[in-house]
Amino acid sequence: MPHHRMTTCARLLSGAAALALLSGAARAEDGRPITIPPQPLASALYEFGVQSGHQVLFTPALTQAKTTRGVTAVTDQQLALGQLLDGTGLSWRRSDDTFLIVREAGDPQGESANGGAANNVVQELVVTAQKKQENIQVVPIAISAFTQQDLTTRQVAGGPDLMTQVPNFTFTKTNFSGYSIQIRGIGTQAISATVDPAVAVAFNNTPFIRNRFFEQEFYDLERLEVLRGPQGTLYGRNATAGVVNLISAKPNLSEFDAKASADVGNYSSKRLEGMINIPLVDGKAGLRLAGAWTKRDGYVTNTVTGEPTDGRDLWSGRATLGLEPTNWFKANLIYEHFSENDDRLRSGKQLCHTDPGPAEVDGVPVIETADPVFSGEAVRVFWTQGCRPASLYSPDSFQTPNGFALPYATAAGIIGAPVHADADPYISKFQPRNLREIETHIKPDYEASNDTVELQLQFQLPGDLTLALETGFNRDFIFSFEDYNRFNTRPGIFVAGATGVSPDGVVCDPQLGCSDRLSAGDLSTAKSLQFSQEFRLSSNYDGPFNFSAGANFLRYDTEDKYYVFFNTLSGQVIASAGPNNSCFFRDGNGGDFNGYAWSSPTHAYPVSGTLNTQGCGYADTNNIHNLNDEGRNYFLSRNPYHLLSYAAFGEIYYQITPDLKLTGGFRWTDDQKQAP
Repeated sequence: MPHHRMTTCARLLSGAAALALLSGAARAEDGRPITIPPQPLASALYEFGVQSGHQVLFTPALTQAKTTRGVTAVTDQQLALGQLLDGTGLSWRRSDDTFLIVREAGDPQGESANGGAANNVVQELVVTAQKKQENIQVVPIAISAFTQQDLTTRQVAGGPDLMTQVPNFTFTKTNFSGYSIQIRGIGTQAISATVDPAVAVAFNNTPFIRNRFFEQEFYDLERLEVLRGPQGTLYGRNATAGVVNLISAKPNLSEFDAKASADVGNYSSKRLEGMINIPLVDGKAGLRLAGAWTKRDGYVTNTVTGEPTDGRDLWSGRATLGLEPTNWFKANLIYEHFSENDDRLRSGKQLCHTDPGPAEVDGVPVIETADPVFSGEAVRVFWTQGCRPASLYSPDSFQTPNGFALPYATAAGIIGAPVHADADPYISKFQPRNLREIETHIKPDYEASNDTVELQLQFQLPGDLTLALETGFNRDFIFSFEDYNRFNTRPGIFVAGATGVSPDGVVCDPQLGCSDRLSAGDLSTAKSLQFSQEFRLSSNYDGPFNFSAGANFLRYDTEDKYYVFFNTLSGQVIASAGPNNSCFFRDGNGGDFNGYAWSSPTHAYPVSGTLNTQGCGYADTNNIHNLNDEGRNYFLSRNPYHLLSYAAFGEIYYQITPDLKLTGGFRWTDDQKQAP
């Protein structure tokens, strides 16, 4: 069941709207004085953010009609903030690298018709949508931003949950190894490995083409930003619909900090999350370690076995080394690992309205049954794929396919598979209507891992310029095996005693195992490597003109594979040997089928020892994790892809009036793609 963790800080950071307040790319070092003249408190706090480099969060109502006497040449940041707030009835609290402005205890103005806590709703949040820290209300981009506390309070565990929080945001998981995000109805529906996503997913401003945004849960984030609309002039990879940018929490170089949480719930749910921040050299270097682990049973029941499926067993860990040796240079080295090994389903229940096939085609009647091999007459089931559309809310959607129409079921007998052509492979004409109940004879196997390394360097140059260098490396792996059929099948589909079939009607498939019924599985795998390098120069002039310009290089290599396995197809390969039993190992008494004799995928009739295997087909005898991709007993779609990309991009800004800014952008991209 859901669990809410609410602390004083959580209540302060959760709220209806979030805005941003932080300025200044460089943090003030100890010894660098902070000077702020008397002025309205809100603008003074903004200036404090500029000079200190810290986030300052408060509600506008707190500072309304308040002024400050200012501060002069104070080097201690906390003392300076205290002097700014002196006499205002406000105080501050600190959370990591953020100052939270709150009412002092006992302040009579802290009460309201909605309760004192209502005044502490945070409405200010720093964002880097334009690759610099700005007030979210002055950023001319449609953006939604969340702190980690926001995500935790709202039960936003991972990427798909953002649909409940972000307007015009949809998330779709495909049947293969990828997913699709759409913003404002714009996204990429194509499943090819060579297609660039319309919505880029970035980690600390670096977009990664292959990532675990679908599987991985959020933890220890400084904030998450969703930018709607084209962002190609700000990011290294083109993003025509928008960007999702995850900003991880960075080390606090001056203070030790640690926190941990544990959740338990039904479905044997367990979750651990923790963080420890260690200053290595006061104000100069720090290390932050964070991690999260989740394990639970599945919410879906397999009615064939009565066991739960679609569970989770995944963990993530991150180490961040932060350095600020001078006031003009800082660096962050980040390593993150994600791993999952469980029985997650890529897709759940399959719906079907049984289709018997058309009664006529262009006015010509289609006969109900016929012998397709000898009579040459049309057969009604040949004109259907087994299912036809129906409403999700209709009982008709919870039927099973027309087994006689499926080429891998009874129709496989036409090409020589040892199956009963007159036997419907499905036990029932209907399936359970509960969407959390499925029928499968195959246990899902879901394995995923991802390693990401980032190096971020930032230099404050003379003339109010900032040079940023961002290097990213990513290695990703996905392996997902599940039932392709997902309808309960009846025993006895194979012809007992036929070539390659045991006397009791069992066929042994190298990948699916031994079974006396129709069995089918599919496997989606991908291995990917990415390296990217980005250079970016931006200005922070006091005048109306500013700019941001950058260049990017990216290399990406992947190989996506999709397999489909049918034991009827393996049965066909077996039966293709005809009476030549030398194609198969049998025991000394000529008993049950015991395996495959051939070992070479490059010859049609290899000779194995003293066995004459001429005329035998080739079946890959390796297990599901060690396929050689040469078997004739399964379907394989193999998609290698190589990408080299070069880009230059930038924006210029001109503040025409205090309320009107002109923005112009440019982008040049050269993508070199290689694919079969």
